[in-house]
Amino acid sequence: MEVITNNKTRLAKMKKLLKVLWALPLTALLAVGCQSEDVVYNGGDYVMFSDSIYTMPVLEDDKVFEVPVSATNAADYDRNYAVEIINEKSTAIRGYHFDFVDGTNNITIKAGERVGMVKLKPTYANVAREDSLVISLRLLEPKDEELDLYGNVTRVDMQKCYPFSMDNFMYPGAYTYMLASFPFGDQVKQIRVDAEVVDDHTIKLKNAFSDLYPIRLIFDDSDPLNYVINVPEQEAFKDSNYGTIYLRSVEMYPSYFNVPDRFFILYLEMYIPQVGSFGVYQYIFKCITKEEAWEMDNGEINTGGSILSLKTTSNN
Repeated sequence: MEVITNNKTRLAKMKKLLKVLWALPLTALLAVGCQSEDVVYNGGDYVMFSDSIYTMPVLEDDKVFEVPVSATNAADYDRNYAVEIINEKSTAIRGYHFDFVDGTNNITIKAGERVGMVKLKPTYANVAREDSLVISLRLLEPKDEELDLYGNVTRVDMQKCYPFSMDNFMYPGAYTYMLASFPFGDQVKQIRVDAEVVDDHTIKLKNAFSDLYPIRLIFDDSDPLNYVINVPEQEAFKDSNYGTIYLRSVEMYPSYFNVPDRFFILYLEMYIPQVGSFGVYQYIFKCITKEEAWEMDNGEINTGGSILSLKTTSNN
């Protein structure tokens, strides 16, 4: 059984532990600091959810999602707990939208360990795209193990994630046609941009900026909650004033794609290597059918001097 663990779990556990340490008396921390360079938690035994909110991807193969329950200390025996659904704060229905794996809401933190898992299994077929589904959970534990600072409640948001396939994303038989909206000056132009599928995660835009330089895009669907596009550093077009202009994606403004609506948005930095950047610009593309492409007027991009007009719409 394939399992998804929230990638914030380890960071959240560390954050909570640091907050617990911060809550200790200053004299205790000073004593630890004087004795050793390693800070070791030696306070009370508490058990809590590792974070207060999670997002569970609802995938086509109904992968299991794990919600960690963490203890401040390890014990030399198994510790058993349970969770309950807070109905008045939940919109997802157990048995329809999701359920506990094996139908059990019990959790075990094994001897010598500090973490146990609440295992949830969503039902892809019963979750609609427009649904706003929340699972509110309460940890059932002895009162003396509850840390008042954090409580014993967490929230799980369910988000339907559509599988990515390049053959389905680009319309069959018409994958070379796209609709592009470019912010040039004060106007937005719609033109037809031809594309070429290179492999199951890569395409080339043949005439987005220049017929001389196809633009390579790499689609990354490794994180179902964050579909992104990477655009490697590459030549974009030649400008009569500046020479060869380069482009690349930027980490601060991630480019991304939407599977069900078949569109993608690029945030590209236009620059000259070892000289400087003109700014970051947004480009919107939508896949269209062959029939839609035939109905469009062929547009042209005048690359000569275009950087000057692009500069007015940059995200500096």
